[in-house]
Amino acid sequence: MDAHDDVIMDGEDHRMTDGPLASNGFRDATTGESSLETTNVQSTAGTSKGEEEEEEEGGSSSQLVYPEHFRRRGLLPTGCCYDDRMKLHANADFGPNPHHPEDPSRIEHIMQTFKKAGLVFTGSDAELARIIKTEPTKYMWRIPARPATKEEICMVHHPRHYLWVEELSRKSTQELRHLSAIMDQGRDSLYVGSMTYEASLISAGGAIETCKSVVTGVVKNAFAIIRPPGHHAEYDQPMGFCLFNNVPIAAKICQADYPDLCRKILILDWDVHHGNGIQNLFYDDPNILYISLHVYRNGEFYPGKPDNPMTPDGGIEHCGAGPGLGKNVNIGWHDQGMGDGEYMAAFQKIVMPIAHEFNPDLVIISAGFDAAAGDELGACFVTPACYAHMTHMLMSLAGGKVAVCLEGGYDLEAISKSALAVAQTLMGEPPPKMEIPKISREAAKVLAKVQAYHAPYWECMRPGVVDVQELQLQDSSRLHDVVRRAQRQVLSEKHGMLPLYIQRDVLYKSFENQVLVTRGISEARRLLVIVHDPWVHLGDGL
Repeated sequence: MDAHDDVIMDGEDHRMTDGPLASNGFRDATTGESSLETTNVQSTAGTSKGEEEEEEEGGSSSQLVYPEHFRRRGLLPTGCCYDDRMKLHANADFGPNPHHPEDPSRIEHIMQTFKKAGLVFTGSDAELARIIKTEPTKYMWRIPARPATKEEICMVHHPRHYLWVEELSRKSTQELRHLSAIMDQGRDSLYVGSMTYEASLISAGGAIETCKSVVTGVVKNAFAIIRPPGHHAEYDQPMGFCLFNNVPIAAKICQADYPDLCRKILILDWDVHHGNGIQNLFYDDPNILYISLHVYRNGEFYPGKPDNPMTPDGGIEHCGAGPGLGKNVNIGWHDQGMGDGEYMAAFQKIVMPIAHEFNPDLVIISAGFDAAAGDELGACFVTPACYAHMTHMLMSLAGGKVAVCLEGGYDLEAISKSALAVAQTLMGEPPPKMEIPKISREAAKVLAKVQAYHAPYWECMRPGVVDVQELQLQDSSRLHDVVRRAQRQVLSEKHGMLPLYIQRDVLYKSFENQVLVTRGISEARRLLVIVHDPWVHLGDGL
């Protein structure tokens, strides 16, 4: 059997070939028909007596459904969303060099890497039925992609933007080539083709179904291998290889459809380019925490400075607005060349502390792999092992509900190896042991500045700030109280000094054991007062 014509677990592949195609995407080599029947199990409730009897009898309609007894025990698979039709988005302006960085083969290389590594099932019908019955978490469970609707797209985009993308499907090849030649430069950096609209809908729909499957517990976590990417697309315009902003669309729909399950969402964007579109769509939203790790280079690195100077860019000083103040965290590196040391430090010092304090219901990773070692556009050195460790840390949030949605990444080998490391971690493999390099001095300064900017909004970003009253209720002692008691003991033994009772209740706790007097002070005619630690510090210059 060819690796392309694989039996898939509960999803659709939509092969771009002629002939009949079964609903599950498996094509019989002789008849062109499929002998398999698959359904998505959307409920976590138990099976009925009739269903149990059908399972025992080995009915064909239940053989390829995820076993309920596994689901009831919390043994859920990792999901995978992929659809060949997304490769139909191609550059209509062939030009002298037809190979654009955002190549349609990006998603195919990732999928083939998953198959070769044994993450996606490629065996026979009979073997598939046995696998699903006995060890259904062994392979990724396929999530079918579908075209997003206009209503779903317009949850985050202006209707005129949707209509602009839709109009592409009605333009002639000459018009599309002319439009690509104009737009594929500068900040727009976009190409279009005759099937761009259809592929963009499927990409957004794939993100929606992936996130909904994670939220509802159909799968424990999932990886959406989708394109075109989305995180640069603005409310009313496409840019940076992006047409519709997939992740915000999926996030908004999950919040709307499952308000009790999915109120707060963390979007972690590790693409080497700042996700300006996601930032601007949620800049004042208190229930979406957006954290971006990207190369900023003083605003010179793509996407650069917005045309409107009032629009925030990827600078670390932009922390959100209104009720969303503090919910936008930009970790903008000073230059390219960042690697495992810098990214692990960012996660340990900023990403994870803030994420734990936010306590999301769902984590969505905008997973661009152009910071990976080997990607010439990003020119950074993040290894697959580092991506695995970052994924593993994020899996400690939201009860493990993590949805990974592909963004950028343009070296086929680097993107495939990095995506594989993430998928293996999602499936439960421990991250590989890695040596973490020392962080550069300039990168350490960036992280310190990010902490300073977000100290007003997050307790974890304020070093040394603790809830004293809460600690005192736990019979804890303040350090200066311990020091004062020791001083009192020494002064008492050497000079016979005793603590003077402070009658005011408000002051007593703060000044206990700090006002000491010698015996017989009431009979003394002259007093010598010695004051330590005056309230005016020498550093104040007063």
